[in-house]
Amino acid sequence: MATQNREEVLRCSTGALMMIYYVVVGLAITEALQNTFLNDGSFMAARAFSTENLPKTLLFLALLPTICRFVHGASMHLGVLGEKRYKPLVDFLWFCLQASIFYLMAFSLDTLVLFSVFFGILLLFDAAWLVLLRLLRYVEFGPTEKQWLVSDTVISSALALYVICRVDECITDASAASLILLVAVAATVWDYVANRDFYFPKQNPAGP
Repeated sequence: MATQNREEVLRCSTGALMMIYYVVVGLAITEALQNTFLNDGSFMAARAFSTENLPKTLLFLALLPTICRFVHGASMHLGVLGEKRYKPLVDFLWFCLQASIFYLMAFSLDTLVLFSVFFGILLLFDAAWLVLLRLLRYVEFGPTEKQWLVSDTVISSALALYVICRVDECITDASAASLILLVAVAATVWDYVANRDFYFPKQNPAGP
């Protein structure tokens, strides 16, 4: 009975933390939509893809799959009840920060360099969180955690390279936004393909 009560309390505690996380993520997506498709309260329609607004729209399209894969992974991670007493709180501290960074990325769609900086911070903090969980012995590094760590490192390095190139004005805004979109989509595809058993586990074979 005590074990069942503990699991129920942990589940309720984790559920409350997840709801706060989802609210902030929802606000980030709302802000991104408004920033991309509204101008002084008017719907921009096809003008969102005009030469002037195209970089912002491409960054919005890069943000969506990034949010999707991070939220999917966070939801599954938070949903697993562990033996560590304070693991839900440690997870929530990072996921709350993660959602806040999404919100800042939504605000910075007009500025490529700033968006890239926030994107890089998101990935670096995610890598640091994974390493911290490992050092605290809250998780063991399996294939999924290793893939996340490699992905974070590779993409943040690519974003750092872009920021350096952008300072020298080597590429246009539209080209840079297109590259960021390509990287975000490729990272999402890589994540879901490499970790398909984590995101979509196989069903257990039916018993006799």
